[in-house]
Amino acid sequence: MDFLFSSNILIDFSLKKALKIFADEKISGVEIWVEHLWRDKNDLSEIRQLLDGFNLKRTLHSPSRDVNITSSNPGIRKESMRQTFEALEIATRLGVEVVTVHPGHMSSSKDRPGDYFEVQLESFQEIAKMARKSGLKVAVEVMEKKPMEIITEPEDLNSLLEYVDFDCMGTTFDVAHAASCFKNKVDQEVLNGLIVDYMSKLRKIFNVHVSNATLTKVHTPLLRGEFDFFPVLRELASIYDGTLTIEGFAPGDGMQVLRENRTVTSGWKEMLENV
Repeated sequence: MDFLFSSNILIDFSLKKALKIFADEKISGVEIWVEHLWRDKNDLSEIRQLLDGFNLKRTLHSPSRDVNITSSNPGIRKESMRQTFEALEIATRLGVEVVTVHPGHMSSSKDRPGDYFEVQLESFQEIAKMARKSGLKVAVEVMEKKPMEIITEPEDLNSLLEYVDFDCMGTTFDVAHAASCFKNKVDQEVLNGLIVDYMSKLRKIFNVHVSNATLTKVHTPLLRGEFDFFPVLRELASIYDGTLTIEGFAPGDGMQVLRENRTVTSGWKEMLENV
């Protein structure tokens, strides 16, 4: 396994500058958040040249802010789908193989998750068709346990994958999201065991997100949370040989977070090699 860093860690820098910093700091690669790319109106050919020139491995995270591919508002859903399709086009131009996409969520707390299954299915069938045509893998992220989210358990996503049934569509396993299902109920040792069990139920893991967490927050930097998820990664290594993306950022403190995270991942890599 190799560790990529989310571009969000260096969100205070332009994407071009962030890529250079990752290369200078000997980070293997990057998961580019589309919003980071859009913010500075980057030319895709220039970004591709930088990625190739720096020899950075790469994945892409489709837009997630203010989008909802299952919105009950037709205009919002249409725009959310348009932006997701654009992300797939961007991935092709950047030489990306795996694109993480957030599932849709409920539009109202008074709704029921089951009310959205058909539109969720329809949305991902359209996305998967485009991905297959473009030679991409779409990794649907299992979300954190919080109100309005629909897909928060392995069974939720497995059901969607069964119905969509495209080889190009799989899972993004997010360790902090999985922890959100259990962390307020059990101690650290039991928590890691529950996350491993959760992970073992997931089908077709195409991508993995790793960050730390507290009892009240998800996606803290690795040294700024309350947990040690290495036991989960040790078990993950037996079933997954793709890249892992380190998430969790602190606005205004990106360089320090990058170096803290690099220290942790260097230790993890050494321990995983000795497993």
